[in-house]
Amino acid sequence: MLGCGLVPAAEARFVRLPPGRYLSVGRFYDALAPWYHLVYHDWEAAIARQGEALASLLAAEWGTGVRRVLDAAVGVGTQALGLAGRGYEMIGCDLSSVAVRRSKTETARRGLGMRCLVADLRSLAMRSASVDAVLACDNALPHLLSEDEIRVALIECLRCLRHQGGCVISLRDYGSPPASGTVETKDYGDRIWADRACRLRQVWRWRGELYDMVFELVATDRTGEVLMTTPQTTYFAMAPSRVATLMEEVGFKDVRRLDGCLFQPVLVGTR
Repeated sequence: MLGCGLVPAAEARFVRLPPGRYLSVGRFYDALAPWYHLVYHDWEAAIARQGEALASLLAAEWGTGVRRVLDAAVGVGTQALGLAGRGYEMIGCDLSSVAVRRSKTETARRGLGMRCLVADLRSLAMRSASVDAVLACDNALPHLLSEDEIRVALIECLRCLRHQGGCVISLRDYGSPPASGTVETKDYGDRIWADRACRLRQVWRWRGELYDMVFELVATDRTGEVLMTTPQTTYFAMAPSRVATLMEEVGFKDVRRLDGCLFQPVLVGTR
């Protein structure tokens, strides 16, 4: 296994979060993992579409020699499954043990090969220079609530890459934060859960550049019952341009923003 680039947990370099927050992010994704697919109207189509888009991006940016890819925030596998289905050798890391288990289940169900393990973005259990590309998609970086923590995660992504390897990060494009105390609802539309019609939504509560968020599934019948909800998690509304600057500061070259590849803006950089 060590020859595949993985390192023992004892060698991982953990940077501790403030008390309680490391666990709160894990609890959020542990709760969301069984129904994360509902974020998409058609998850299987999203897997195929994002796999195709990322495969084209990897080839265009770093050539067809990119075959070994680390998904450093694999979640339930939306991007990694699409790439694995296209023949890429995938390794997945995620903070949530429940999400990692689901990724493994989804991988096996499709007859694909992908190793998955629990790891913090700021302390990836990988040997240095062991992969051709690193992904951190679906707005994973803003769970780190300061530029210093994001910088540490970017250094880890850079460390795992071989020379001339590439990094792909997708992020929300935040505008200016609203006044502290503002509550926003992001409606994802109609869904079915446990044979009941419902709507999926996010509820954001702003406090400066940070916002606290929960996912909710709300029945659309007269009861309006909240069928499922996640624990609260917190995001740092950091603009992609600021993340791009941090990428350059830690040593990435040719850092650029690409729009139209995924449903969020994408940043790319080369080691």
